[in-house]
Amino acid sequence: MTPETTEMPSPCTRSLTIVLSACLMVALALTGAPSAQAPFRISSTVRSRTPPAFLLDGRVVNESGRDAIDVWVTAEALSASGKVLATGITFVRSRIGNGDTAAFMAKVPYVEGTENFRVTVSSYRLGGGVQSP
Repeated sequence: MTPETTEMPSPCTRSLTIVLSACLMVALALTGAPSAQAPFRISSTVRSRTPPAFLLDGRVVNESGRDAIDVWVTAEALSASGKVLATGITFVRSRIGNGDTAAFMAKVPYVEGTENFRVTVSSYRLGGGVQSP
């Protein structure tokens, strides 16, 4: 039985691997992670600005091309500089068909200094496409 020999990569190959890995990490960092909201359009209005919570009414339109399952939105109260002051998470609907709209009401804890709100779809799953019999 002969011992196996393993060839070590050359220093040039190792350097190239490191450089390519670093470039890939930089590219991913610049593009960021895909947003959960991508296949949705959201509109919302503030219904109440009185303590103990802000109330936001809104609508989510599913533009994904497939059914959206277990859709949740996150509503954030923002300061004038854009800092998140408070967050509320709301379940919208168990299924929103392709092209359909679903209404929601989100509660965000009241915080003095809130100037604006941001609402995004924070969680969902896409259902199956068209099935034939």
